[in-house]
Amino acid sequence: MNMTVEEYTSISPITADLNLSLGDAFKLMKNNTIRHLPVTEDQKVVGIVSERDILANFEKPWGLELRVKDIMNNSILIAYKNEALGDVAFRLSSEKKGSAIVLEDTDELYGIFTTTDALNALVDIMSPTKNKKTTK
Repeated sequence: MNMTVEEYTSISPITADLNLSLGDAFKLMKNNTIRHLPVTEDQKVVGIVSERDILANFEKPWGLELRVKDIMNNSILIAYKNEALGDVAFRLSSEKKGSAIVLEDTDELYGIFTTTDALNALVDIMSPTKNKKTTK
């Protein structure tokens, strides 16, 4: 079974600019029911911020002054859309990451692959009678 990460990647993800405030980033996540925001500069992904990152800093006295660039993780897991699904899922697990940034072969942002996407893939593989479009 040759499955690629592309099949389970959430394409055209919502992104955040480096200078977005934590409050605006949190609203963006809540309004779009997402937990990870790729952070971009000049249309290139330079980091990622999670809901957990924002919540850990938001209520601190200095939280209102912080920008996404102040708390983003720039150690991001990169995958290409044609990579094997199992390889990317293994890297997520072994590197203890909640998501991978998925790129086109041209290095342009394609999407984001999260641990939830990996679980959806597992459900599809283990329960082939489930329709993946309803689990996503």
